[in-house]
Amino acid sequence: MSFLNKLERRFGGLAVPSIAKYLVIAQVAVYALVLLGQVSFGSLVLVPSAVLQGEIWRLVTFVICPPEIATTPVSMIFLAFQWYVFFMIGNTLEQEWGVFRLNCYLYLGMLFAIIGAFVGHLISPVPEVFILPSYLYWTAFFAFATLYPNIQFLLLVIPVKVKWLAWFLLAYIGYILMIVPTMGYRVAICFPFLNYVLFFHKSVLQSVQAKQRRKKFAAENRVRDSEAFHVCAICGATDKTHPERNFRYKEIDGEQVAVCNVCRDEGH
Repeated sequence: MSFLNKLERRFGGLAVPSIAKYLVIAQVAVYALVLLGQVSFGSLVLVPSAVLQGEIWRLVTFVICPPEIATTPVSMIFLAFQWYVFFMIGNTLEQEWGVFRLNCYLYLGMLFAIIGAFVGHLISPVPEVFILPSYLYWTAFFAFATLYPNIQFLLLVIPVKVKWLAWFLLAYIGYILMIVPTMGYRVAICFPFLNYVLFFHKSVLQSVQAKQRRKKFAAENRVRDSEAFHVCAICGATDKTHPERNFRYKEIDGEQVAVCNVCRDEGH
């Protein structure tokens, strides 16, 4: 992160504090305008083909679109929950990283989303690729789950650790990748997550290496524990194969060897 430190010293004053709060407020406002019929939701999302035809505003407005247009009470509650979680996660990441780093993380997610949309459009121009801000929420959630894997959310009064929710979300994204119609769409979906790769590739690699070391250490312990501590020099019985036997050591040909009580009783 030394490069980010240099950027922060130079451009830190341009960062927006509480950026997650402002994004949520903007999305709520757009949602209200869409419900009132003042704004067309379809005119705001990121559609590369439309941008190429002159609708440049989509490069910015897709970020302030709501993740979905909820019309039923249940879907509205779920939408409000998404906003709350993103707001909470944004505040937590800002406290952990600082204002500038969170800004960089979100801006990179937006930038990669735009690049991915156009790359996807070049690969598969039909059907049209379109991008919603959901991927921005998901990359923020993965960052939160990486930093705080054991924090619990209450889902229907059931406490669930964030790391398991992150695995579920990853599986859901994998499902989306399988059902989307084109390779271009798959590229467009994957690109927004490159900000997570940039920020966390080292820590993820270290975590994997640490797990491998723990597994190796546990395997060595199991091998060590399975090895006998006492081996009878006469009959070969060990404290593992015959735990009921008593072993004593005596010197034979100048070497200390163990002899079990059965062999001793037989006069060996």
